[in-house]
Amino acid sequence: MTALDLPRPRISILSLGCRVNRADADALAAELRGSFELAGRGEPADYVVVNTCSITADAESAARQAIRRAARECPGARIVAAGCYAELSPAQLAPLPGVAAVVGARSLGAVAEVVRRLRRGDGAEAVRAAAADGPVWGIAAESPLRHARPLLKMQDGCDQRCSYCVVPLARGPSRSLPFEEALGRLALLGARHPEVVLTGVHLGAYGKDLSPRRSLADLVGAAVRSRGVHRLRLSSIEPNELPGELVASGETAASVCEHFHLPLQSGSVRVLAAMRRPYRPDLFRTVVEDLAARVPGVCLGTDVLAGFPGETEDDHRATVALVESLPLAYLHVFPFSPRPGTPASQLPERVPARIVRERVAELRAVSERTWRGFLAAQVGRELEVVVERISGGIARGTARQWVTVWWRAADEARGTLARVRVEASDGEECFGVRAPCTAHVPP
Repeated sequence: MTALDLPRPRISILSLGCRVNRADADALAAELRGSFELAGRGEPADYVVVNTCSITADAESAARQAIRRAARECPGARIVAAGCYAELSPAQLAPLPGVAAVVGARSLGAVAEVVRRLRRGDGAEAVRAAAADGPVWGIAAESPLRHARPLLKMQDGCDQRCSYCVVPLARGPSRSLPFEEALGRLALLGARHPEVVLTGVHLGAYGKDLSPRRSLADLVGAAVRSRGVHRLRLSSIEPNELPGELVASGETAASVCEHFHLPLQSGSVRVLAAMRRPYRPDLFRTVVEDLAARVPGVCLGTDVLAGFPGETEDDHRATVALVESLPLAYLHVFPFSPRPGTPASQLPERVPARIVRERVAELRAVSERTWRGFLAAQVGRELEVVVERISGGIARGTARQWVTVWWRAADEARGTLARVRVEASDGEECFGVRAPCTAHVPP
C-alpha cells in the first residue's frame, strides 16, 4: 500500500457567529480539502477547527461549549481554537480539553499551516511559529461548494470604533481585498453559483484603503458589467454607506437582491451618540423609506441593541416607535453585553437585567409581527429562488427577498434557480408551487 492509498485524515470545521466567520471557514475548508476529508458536524474527525466569536458573552460561552462538545464527540482529536475569541482571550481557550493550538482572527491565514504542522507531529514551538507568522487577511481559496449561495469576504477589520464593539480589537484595522482579485473571485464563484453574498466586517468601507481608491459601488458595477455573476446579495451595511447607485434603475439594481440589512442599534439620538454611531435616527428613517419607495417588495432588516448603559424608558420607547413606523421586515435584537476593552464597558448607569430582558422581548415581538406581515405579502407572488436542498421530493431555497420557500420538487438541482409561486406562509417560512423558470441558471 502506498501513501496515496492511505485514508486521508478527517477534519471538521465549525464556524460560530457572523458571516465573515463563515466565509473564513469556507475558505479554510477549500484550502484543506485536498489533503483532508471534510467531516460534518457531529461526525468523527481527527482534527477540529472551531472558528469562534466574541461579540457577546453568550457568544464566548457558545465557543467554549463547542470546543468541549468537539472533544467529547471526537476523542483524541486535535482541536484548533481560532477567530475573534481566540485573538482576544487565548489564555481562556488554550486549557480547554483537546485544544492543541490557538490562532487569533488576525492570523486566520495561518490556520491551514497550523493544522498541517499538527498532522506532521511538529512540536509546540513550530506550531506557535506558524500561527504567529500567518497573514492577517485570511485564506485565499475558492468556494468549497459547501453552500449553494457562497460568501465572498471582500473586506476585514474596522476603523469605526463604536463604543460597545470589540470587533476592531479582534480583527484590526479595515483592509480590502484588492479590486482585481475581488473581481476574479466573483467571476469564479458566479460561474458556479447563481448567487454570491458579499460580506465584510465593515462592508461599506471596502476600497478606501486601496490605491487607487475604490468603493463597493465600483466593485458591484464592474462585476455586473462583466456579467460574471447572476445576482449579488449584500450582507450588513451601515445605513449612511449604502451606495444609491446600487438601487437606482438599471442593470446593477437588477442584479442586487432586494434585501438590505441596515443596522440601527437605537432610535434615540442620545444613545446613538453614546454608542458613537455615525448617523442619527432621522437619517435611518430617510434611507429605509427611500429604499422601500425605490425597490418594490424589498426586504429590509436591522439590528437593535437593547439596554445600552444609560438607556432610559424614553430612549427605549423612541426605538420601538421608530421601528414600528418603518417598513422593516425583521429585527435582530441583542441585549447589551459589556465587552472588555471597549469604552461602553466602563460606562455607569447599567440597565437592570430584568428591564433589559423586557425590552428585548418587546422588540422581538415587534420583529415577529413585522416578519409575519412581510411573509403574508409574498402570497400570490412569483419569487426567484436558489435551490439549496432537495429531500424526499421537497425542495427548499432562498428567494431574492431573503424568504425561505418550500415546494414540491420537479427536475430542480441544488445550486440552480427556480421560480416559485407562493401560496401560503406559516409566519416563519413560505410554501408554494413551481412556476415556469425563465431565469438564467449558471452551468
